[in-house]
Amino acid sequence: MEYSFLKNETFGLRTQTTFIGNTCEFFIPSYYLDPKENLATISGITVETLGIFWFRIDRKDWYELQLPIKFAFTFSERRKEKLKIKPEIPEMEYEIFVLKNRDAFIYDVNHKKDSDEVDWFLNKLVEGAKLPPIITYSDSFNLVKELLLVTGINTGLLVPSLIVENILATLYRTKGKLSDPLRLNYKGKPYNYKMVRITKIPQLESTFQSLIGEDIGQQLVSSILRTRQGKKEGRESPIEKVIKY
Repeated sequence: MEYSFLKNETFGLRTQTTFIGNTCEFFIPSYYLDPKENLATISGITVETLGIFWFRIDRKDWYELQLPIKFAFTFSERRKEKLKIKPEIPEMEYEIFVLKNRDAFIYDVNHKKDSDEVDWFLNKLVEGAKLPPIITYSDSFNLVKELLLVTGINTGLLVPSLIVENILATLYRTKGKLSDPLRLNYKGKPYNYKMVRITKIPQLESTFQSLIGEDIGQQLVSSILRTRQGKKEGRESPIEKVIKY
């Protein structure tokens, strides 16, 4: 990061990115701090958090951080507020951590290269659908590439990137109409989505696919409710078309 309000300093074996401006506010989604989510923790004046959030300098200039790993920072003040960071971003509750001059923006930039970081983030992204709608739909695809770069996993995921993109495109659903992927109703609204976990996709797609899902009881209930509500069956899966013929 090269900003006039940041400066790298070395303390023994640790290199810290120090905030040297007046005030900096980190807007961390409140649910990050839920122990069940395991996205952020607080210890005294130090916070370790997933680096995907917005921050503001001197209460006027907004910046977006897209760092798909955990890192630590220190703060001087803390408050909670429900607001819309941008008109197009949904209103959310945030824990706002205020950094003052000389606080650690990044406590240690010498990040440990570990494939466990990749597993952790992909679990939150694909299996947990835990990322908030504060990044654009298109930027979400770049997060995986940034993850591999930061963690030093140069061999990638050993699968074509197109497969990863297709999985993500399936997880991002149209807000208010989860039966449709966002890509079908994008209409220039990059934040108009709701992520769903990958195990929920069969339930949204078709009754046949729902029956081969992990929780067959829940899938059956969903199929029955869909019928009672008069909703049309979801799109046919390729395997259904093969079975018919």
